[in-house]
Amino acid sequence: MASPFPTSPGGRARRLAVIASVSVAALGLAGCAGGTDGGDDVLLYGLDSDVPNLVTPQNQGSASMILNAALHRGLVQYDAEGQIVPALAESWDDEGSQSFTFHLRDDLTFHDGSELTSEDVKATLEYIADQDNSAKLYAAASGISSIETPDDTTVEVELAAPDAAFLSFLADVSGAILPSESLGQDEPTYVGAGPFQYVSYEQGSSFVVEAFDGFYGADDVQLDGIEFQIMADQTARDNALLSGSVDAVSFVGWNSYDQVEQNDSLVLDRTEGPFMYLVFNTTEDSPFSDPLVRQAVAYAVDRQGVIDSALAGQGEPLNGMPIPENSDYYDEQYADYYEQDLDKARELLAEAGYPDGFTARMLSSSQYDFHENTAVSVQADLSEIGIELEMNLPDWPTRLELGAAGDYDIAVYGTSGLTNDPAFLSEILTPSGSQNASYGYDDPKVAELLAAGRAATDTAERQAVYDELSEYVLEQAPIVTLAWRAQAFGYSVDVTGFSNIPGFLTFDSGYTLANTGLK
Repeated sequence: MASPFPTSPGGRARRLAVIASVSVAALGLAGCAGGTDGGDDVLLYGLDSDVPNLVTPQNQGSASMILNAALHRGLVQYDAEGQIVPALAESWDDEGSQSFTFHLRDDLTFHDGSELTSEDVKATLEYIADQDNSAKLYAAASGISSIETPDDTTVEVELAAPDAAFLSFLADVSGAILPSESLGQDEPTYVGAGPFQYVSYEQGSSFVVEAFDGFYGADDVQLDGIEFQIMADQTARDNALLSGSVDAVSFVGWNSYDQVEQNDSLVLDRTEGPFMYLVFNTTEDSPFSDPLVRQAVAYAVDRQGVIDSALAGQGEPLNGMPIPENSDYYDEQYADYYEQDLDKARELLAEAGYPDGFTARMLSSSQYDFHENTAVSVQADLSEIGIELEMNLPDWPTRLELGAAGDYDIAVYGTSGLTNDPAFLSEILTPSGSQNASYGYDDPKVAELLAAGRAATDTAERQAVYDELSEYVLEQAPIVTLAWRAQAFGYSVDVTGFSNIPGFLTFDSGYTLANTGLK
């Protein structure tokens, strides 16, 4: 196969070296069902971060999600349109969103050649449901009351209460099924049942994987292997794409969007998924304990100003509830709730007892320009209504430490939902969200409505619950949303089958590597 970048001799040489490493390594993978067939379809992929110790059930960032999607599969997964489709489970029965019976495909195996059975599923779900294991899906799995395995290919999961979002959480890549004996191990969780199997890892440099012939969908896998080149530096990653030394990259930098879009040999595959917002210290000692003050902030901020100054113009204003447009429960009236109105903001501050404003502590981080610049933009906006912000911009680990301790009055944060289903709102509106939520905010009515939304099995009933929740939350303003953040993968026009899954699911886009090819 010809290189997709024939004018880039460095890229061609690198591809040939990777092909050789994949082929040679395959010979030494004793007991593995995989192996190359002598082809040379190896994708060179610029990965946004290193993952020195991949622990699949945990939340280790976007790079880990790409790797997990290549190496692993769960009971269900997302397709390119964001729909839940079968994975290891060929089918399932759902009784009232509370009793689920999963029917595994026949003859499933892990990369090491061992059989994948219902016992591995049971062990994995029990591991995720154990709070001590810090699993990303703990909140969803904690509702499991029992798991039965009547035979090797049947798993019966009973929930303590109906949960209409249960499958959407299981579809996340962190819900992958692992060999029972690997759960809780100190070594990285490389052995899975996904379309590619581990070949090698060089810290700070690369991960190499090859196609796994034992994958249930192996006939649809077009690539012989992938080399994930670790490129944490945004500029270096963008330049690698633009020069043709890699075929694809995670998350093109906003300042490079125009260059990629104007390059006829490249594709900019974009969605608005992650979002920026403000959280507050809502304890009694903070002025932001008063909903009127938080509403004042919501009216004072210039959301387009945040987009222009912090996101290089690559985003959309978020004036209300952060429910993606492609969610079944999106409602425009709650998406466009707040508009900038400085007079209204001043009136609310006066009503709250702060006619002359006040001074408060703003927490953000200098490690990421868009976090710092968001803080600076908001600082200017709030000064217009008399709120003077004293900035604290430490590195990211320190920012997280201070946030967890509530050592701030107002803080910048950015996140993305685990699912496009509004059930994700618990992560930003209740204490279970930890860093994602406002410090000290614990409203029983919010918790009650969130539980009711997950328990409702009728779509219209769920919509009514989430409408009531949206109205209440926007009046209380426990968070103030600012902007949807553009997120784009970049790749050669010769890359086929890869897709940026819409909305929050952009981080699950690695699933489409199973259907990716090179012309």
